Amino acid sequence: MILLNFVKLSLRSVNFRLRNVTSTTINDYDAAAATYDDYYSRYLGKAGSTLTEKLPLKAGDTIIDLACGTGFFSHEIAAAVGEKGQVFAVDLSPKMLARNRENAAAKHLSNIEFIESDALEWLKGQPSGAADGIVCGWGVCYMNHTLLRNEIERVLRPGGFFGIIENRACSLQAVSDLFRDALLEHPEALAKNMSISLPPDEKYLVKTFSKGMLTRVDSWNGEIVVPCKTGEEVAEYMLRSGASAGFIDALDQTHFETMWSEFVKKADQRIARRGEVPVKHEYCVLIGRKKTSS
Repeated sequence: MILLNFVKLSLRSVNFRLRNVTSTTINDYDAAAATYDDYYSRYLGKAGSTLTEKLPLKAGDTIIDLACGTGFFSHEIAAAVGEKGQVFAVDLSPKMLARNRENAAAKHLSNIEFIESDALEWLKGQPSGAADGIVCGWGVCYMNHTLLRNEIERVLRPGGFFGIIENRACSLQAVSDLFRDALLEHPEALAKNMSISLPPDEKYLVKTFSKGMLTRVDSWNGEIVVPCKTGEEVAEYMLRSGASAGFIDALDQTHFETMWSEFVKKADQRIARRGEVPVKHEYCVLIGRKKTSS
């Protein structure tokens, strides 16, 4: 039965790719917007703060925050550049962006412009040399890396900097295995293909983004484990943190409850056998700058 379901799942996936039927992250991030900070930012925030602390932010800088979400980076940057500086916060999810705006108002930050748009498409429309810095936190996986690198180089002023932090391809591997196992039980639940391009490690970021006028300043790998003791806790984290964005939209919603129950059951079975489901974010970071001359 498992072999037959594997064939069915593979055929469905190939069919969706051929028909260009691909999931979107917008609805999933909209659904997670209200709880994102309590889950994702709560655990990954330390890694994000380490990045911003290393960025050469100065009062008066103009900074672009791509895939800004609820504003973790937007707000730290806005406070650092001060009232004479400006932050452009760009995100495709209207509810994440609304949450960002609400959080900024609560912190009395008035130097952020909020833009609802595909981040890369918006960046393509900006003037050359317009920004002192560009930051992309947890959003590179949804973009064409080569096109993003080219636009970062073009939009940065000479001497400007950029910072990228992203989950690695091996991140949340145990959870991904559980999703796969649940889908093998219910291949009919897959309704769309998923297209996410996670970097393998910091060496990949350096190789991909440190070309032409862009050069590496610092880079590293890291990991953060989210403590989950039951299958329900694993499922709750994946839904409320946005960590499953794109996957949920790829499911046939008429089969969602069955599929999600299967996932929880598989997680509980693994916990019973091994004592845990490691919900481990393995991430990579790159800080770079644009040369002042070639």
